Amino acid sequence: MSSNTNSTNAKPAGRSERRNRQRAKDFHHRYLALCRSKNFHPLPEIVKTKKKNQSFLDVYGDRFKCYDWQLITDALREDNSLNNVALRLRKTYAEGADGLVPHSVHEGNGAEKTPLIDKRTFKQLVETLATFLRTNKVVEHFTIEGFPLAGVRLCTLITGLSQNTSLTELNLARCSIGDEGCKALCAEIKFLPNLQLLNLTACQLTVKGCQAVADVIKFQKMQRYATSWEQSLRYGDIKEDKLMGLRYLYLSHNPAIGDYGLLELTDVLKDDAWVRQIHVCNCGLTDVAAQFLTECLNMNASIEKFDIRDNIKISNEACHEILVKLGANVDDDGSDTASASKKSPKTLASLRRYLEMQLDSERNRNGQLESTVEQLHLQIGDYAVQMNELQRELGTLVKSRNELLERLKKLENKTSKKKGAGCSLRRTHSDAMASVNHEAIETLMVATTSKSEAVVKKDHHSREPQQGGSSLPSVGRIIERSIGDCGGAGGGEHEMALLMDPVSEKF
Repeated sequence: MSSNTNSTNAKPAGRSERRNRQRAKDFHHRYLALCRSKNFHPLPEIVKTKKKNQSFLDVYGDRFKCYDWQLITDALREDNSLNNVALRLRKTYAEGADGLVPHSVHEGNGAEKTPLIDKRTFKQLVETLATFLRTNKVVEHFTIEGFPLAGVRLCTLITGLSQNTSLTELNLARCSIGDEGCKALCAEIKFLPNLQLLNLTACQLTVKGCQAVADVIKFQKMQRYATSWEQSLRYGDIKEDKLMGLRYLYLSHNPAIGDYGLLELTDVLKDDAWVRQIHVCNCGLTDVAAQFLTECLNMNASIEKFDIRDNIKISNEACHEILVKLGANVDDDGSDTASASKKSPKTLASLRRYLEMQLDSERNRNGQLESTVEQLHLQIGDYAVQMNELQRELGTLVKSRNELLERLKKLENKTSKKKGAGCSLRRTHSDAMASVNHEAIETLMVATTSKSEAVVKKDHHSREPQQGGSSLPSVGRIIERSIGDCGGAGGGEHEMALLMDPVSEKF
């Protein structure tokens, strides 16, 4: 009985521990517990946001005290329940020596005030938000509005943002990140698989910031092409929910963007089919930017809204043309309404006017299509001319290649013949050298024996008379004969003397 009682008591205890751990990681429970422990009254802006099936934090903190921010920071540090976090400031603040102060005070245009958040607390808040983005797996909407996040603060936030996979909306409006911050941010968010909305309103962006955003669109477009190709293998269906990419861009109130900043965007949007809305209100645009936008809309039919309000240098005619290309009906007073929400005319005059407007819009579209067809025909003609030129060049290259091959064959034949002649010349020269050596050897032998000797034996039957009538015995005569060059005239005379003197013998 005692063991069963202990087991039954242990089960509720384990359940309560798990519940306490879950509550410790829930923002609202954690915040209320911290308020009770430190004897602070909880903020009604935070308490009232707690609903049954919704867990979010959306507050304006202009009137919060420093300790209120400290409690929010501690409650957010281990939270994994919030799916929507929005910390907003109605004024735009800058980071001074002591903490956050209004931007006007930071520039010296107002009286000094107590900082909204001291420097240490603001640093802890940014680090806590980075940890929150890194550990929370359910957060989808993240908004930081009016806080100064330039430099180190933004880099700290990006370290947590780069490891988040659930975020779909990122709002950094009025955070003054600048072009460098935009580059650092875009280098990381282009890898976020689910991010669809990026709000960089009033962030002090210029043309370089637009280049960074355009690079994100270009990179994600290539990623979508690769993913679509993988999904379409073996006749598979392409699942759009698994394709990544930004769909909504808010770049309003950045007057330094200008025409060429918009040009960076329109160049990559011409062949993009994913982005739906772009907002560039009060961005210093002129009719040049309107022309860039018109060329983009001629090629991109997927853009639903391109907000260019508050750009006073854009003429009404350019605005009208852009609205027509976006498929909106334009009233006489300049206001645009979508065709789906257009009310049906009730009188004959209004009906006539409505039909005339539709007819004008259809004529404009027909003219645009005809101009597009003419441009395509011109391009086809240019391509045909280029193809003919390339074919002629190809024929010339083939002809020169054949000529080079023939020359190469001739050179090979000549070299082979020369090699054969060289081999025969070498053999003749060796034979000649052998004969010359043989003759030299014979000449040396003749020189050593410069004279040859021949012994002539007399016939025993022939006798010559001797002086004094005596007969001498037959003696072999030795006849010397000069040979070669040594046998000159002297040699002949010597031979004759020997013949005359048969008795003399020479050995």
